[in-house]
Amino acid sequence: MIVYIVWYQVKWNELKKALQSQDLWSGIQILSKSWDLLPTISSITNTVSTMTGIIQNKTWIATNKTWVTVSVPKTTTGTVSKNTSIKLLSGTSIYYWSIAIIEKLGIKYQYALTDEQWIRFIYLGTPSYDFTSIARALKGSLYTLATEQDLLQNKLFGNKVVFINLPEYKDKQVVMLIYLNDGIWLVQMEYSLYHKSKTYLKSLFID
Repeated sequence: MIVYIVWYQVKWNELKKALQSQDLWSGIQILSKSWDLLPTISSITNTVSTMTGIIQNKTWIATNKTWVTVSVPKTTTGTVSKNTSIKLLSGTSIYYWSIAIIEKLGIKYQYALTDEQWIRFIYLGTPSYDFTSIARALKGSLYTLATEQDLLQNKLFGNKVVFINLPEYKDKQVVMLIYLNDGIWLVQMEYSLYHKSKTYLKSLFID
């Protein structure tokens, strides 16, 4: 580690120029090819105290195989800001990268989570999007379950569940909006996982 830090200090000016020339997706800067080793927010919190301030105000996190750095600046679309209250669902971790469904719908979100099955849990907050118009513009449609009876029969939960049906996702992906008292969650998963994941989803949000 000491050798690495000394090397970094020697190469700082060169690296700084290279970094300044790169565009950052949604304000998140990742210096690593090992995406599966990116630590969660909780692991960052536990590690940062020993590393913060060592190198030019960057926060470096050591794992058993690689080094990565994550810079989270001011609030931008799809990033985690200091003022965002994150509800970390059991068994999930913060998801930092671009999300195709968000870009396709043209909407903003506050933060995103993922689990070991790569189910995406995207917290939208309390926006006022016209999802009907958005789906129609994409040649898709919505299917809404709004009554208590409909939700119970379909083993779902919340105040309302809205399925976003897009042609290219048919029989491939399930995209659903779950309306809860604290806001709207957009949940995306593989079609093959949907029916066997209903009890699991409810346990995350309700039980």
